[in-house]
Amino acid sequence: MKHAALAVLLAAVLAAPLAAQPSPGWSTIAVPATGSYFLFYVPQGADLAQPTPVVLFFHGAGWNPASYRAVIGAAADKAGCAVAMPKSSDYGWGTEADARTVAETLSLVRQKLPVDDRRIAVAGHSAGGAYAYLLAYAGSQYSAVFTMAASYYPVSKLADPAYTPPIHMYYGTKDPNYTGGAYANLKAQWSRLGVPWEEDVQEGYGHTNWPGTSVTNGFLFLAGESRPGASSVCTPTATNLCLNRGRFRVEVAWDANGTSGSGKVVPGASANSGAFWFFAPANWDVMVRVTNGCASDQHFRVSTAGASTVHYVVKVTDTATGKVKQYENPAGQAAVAAIDSHTFACP
Repeated sequence: MKHAALAVLLAAVLAAPLAAQPSPGWSTIAVPATGSYFLFYVPQGADLAQPTPVVLFFHGAGWNPASYRAVIGAAADKAGCAVAMPKSSDYGWGTEADARTVAETLSLVRQKLPVDDRRIAVAGHSAGGAYAYLLAYAGSQYSAVFTMAASYYPVSKLADPAYTPPIHMYYGTKDPNYTGGAYANLKAQWSRLGVPWEEDVQEGYGHTNWPGTSVTNGFLFLAGESRPGASSVCTPTATNLCLNRGRFRVEVAWDANGTSGSGKVVPGASANSGAFWFFAPANWDVMVRVTNGCASDQHFRVSTAGASTVHYVVKVTDTATGKVKQYENPAGQAAVAAIDSHTFACP
C-alpha cells in the first residue's frame, strides 16, 4: 500500500447540483479523470429526498466490481445504503490513481443523490478490505469499516483524534488470512490503537466465499454507525451518562417523600452501560445499557434495571436524531428490568 496516496482522499469534492434522481438498481459510471469506472447501486425503496448513507466497496486483488454485484446488492437493500464499487488501476490497490478514482467516485455519487456526510463508510474484500481500513484511519471522513478476509497492514496511529471509526471483520476459518496471522495481528492492532472492533468468523469458509448473511450483517453494521455532528455529542457530567460512543445521553430524575433530585452517574461506566445513585454513592439505584442491535433488528436496544422503590424516570436521548424516550418506575413498586428494542432505529 502507498500510504502517501491516501492523503488525496481527505478532501472530497463538495456536492454539485443534483441531477434527476436515479432509479433503484445497478448502473456503471465512468471516471474520466483516471480512465476508470465504478458500479453504482441505489437500494430498493430508498427515499432519495433524504440524505442517503453511502458505502464505498473495494474489490479484491485480481477481481473486479462485477464479481460482487449479487451479494452486495442484496445487503445494500437490507441496510438502505447506496453503494459505489470503483475499479482499481492495477491488480490491487494503493496507487495515486486509485486514490483519485475513489475521490472522484464520491464526487460523482454526490451528483446523483444527497449524501449523508455523517454516514460515508468503507468496505472491501481481501486487499480491498485492507485498503478500506487504511483509508478510514488515515483521515477524518469515514464513519465505519467492514472488511471481508482482509490482509494485514500496520497502522501506527489514528489520524483523527475526535472520532475513531469502528470496524467489523469477517473471516472464514479456512482463509489463509485467518489461519496465517492477519486476523490475529489486526485484532491486536485495533486493541492497541483503541479502535472499536467486532468479528464474524464462519466455520468452513475460505478466502473467496462467504455466507450472504455475513455480508448483510456487515452492511447493517455500517448503516448503524455515524460520525457525530456538531450538536450531536453527549457531554459526560455528574448527571449525564453518555453511551454507545456518545450517541445516547441518559439522565434520571427521582422523587420521594417530598424531595426530588437527579441521579448521579456512578464513576467507571463502560462504553455501553452505566449506573446512577440517588442517596448514597455506594448504593446504586438504576442501571442502563444501550447496545447496537443493527445487525439483527436494525434498532438500538435500551435495557433498564433498578434496585429502588422510589418514583424515577429514565430519559434516553438519541443525540443523532433528537428522539427521546422515557422509562418510568412508579412510587412504591420494585423496579422491573426491561428491554426496549423498537424505539431507536438505526439511521
